[in-house]
Amino acid sequence: MIYRYGQLVALEDTEIEVRLTPGSAELTIVPGLYWNERNVQFAVCKLAARRYRSYFFYTENQQYRIGEQDYDVIEDCVRNLLQLQVDHEVKRRAILSNPGLGADDSYHGPLLV
Repeated sequence: MIYRYGQLVALEDTEIEVRLTPGSAELTIVPGLYWNERNVQFAVCKLAARRYRSYFFYTENQQYRIGEQDYDVIEDCVRNLLQLQVDHEVKRRAILSNPGLGADDSYHGPLLV
């Protein structure tokens, strides 16, 4: 992440509650990594051997997951998480800085969880 932020970023081991099955109400606690940089929080969950899922969030009400699929390689999971967050931030800033654009029906952001 030095390439992304120009500095080392502290990663924290954590436990994360996730829904392993979409639509299920059951939450499962899994191990994960967490970091917070530039007012964005990131989490990568290890769901099973060679199965990872990631999220980024700004507030409790603005939590995003990177797509429907899980990843079998953690590096792919993190790379896609960081890229999706950058893409989302660029579009979000463009909409906020151009009030005339209003809500863009063609842009819905990443999957909201």
